Amino acid sequence: MSSPFLGLTYTLTTADALAYEALPREVLGWRKWLLLLWLAAAGGITAFLPAEWIGPEWGWRFWLVALALVGLAYGFATMVMTLATHQRARRRIAAPTVATLEQWGDHLAERIGDRQRFVAYETIAAVAIGKAHVFVTAPPEVLIVPLSAFADRDEMVAFGEDIDRLSREAVP
Repeated sequence: MSSPFLGLTYTLTTADALAYEALPREVLGWRKWLLLLWLAAAGGITAFLPAEWIGPEWGWRFWLVALALVGLAYGFATMVMTLATHQRARRRIAAPTVATLEQWGDHLAERIGDRQRFVAYETIAAVAIGKAHVFVTAPPEVLIVPLSAFADRDEMVAFGEDIDRLSREAVP
């Protein structure tokens, strides 16, 4: 019976999931339109404010109030999106959990508690190497491998680059 090329054991926490969930992403679809409408509505409120507050139309006070309202709306939207990111991270990993990851010739095998998943290299959509994590995205799953699984950061980077290379070579 063959054995894996590499075997890693590590503990995943909500902070590891948060590192993945907080990766920069473009706001798409209905969320993008909702954000734009929210900001436009905040700016549109300026038209309904008393003239004593905003001064002459299109004057400097008008623009200052409009920018302040849009800034407040953006801050609120950022707060809501940040809370949603934290909630997704807590759903992904609710409590510290021991995980094992094995690298085989044609796939990765991860075991978290009773759950085991196999990720064939050709199903990997992206490999992201962060400061303290390697994220292997194979929709709808993501494998999160923290720096603590490796001896040092160089070993972590080498692992991420190897998985990325194998995933590109596996695609027909």
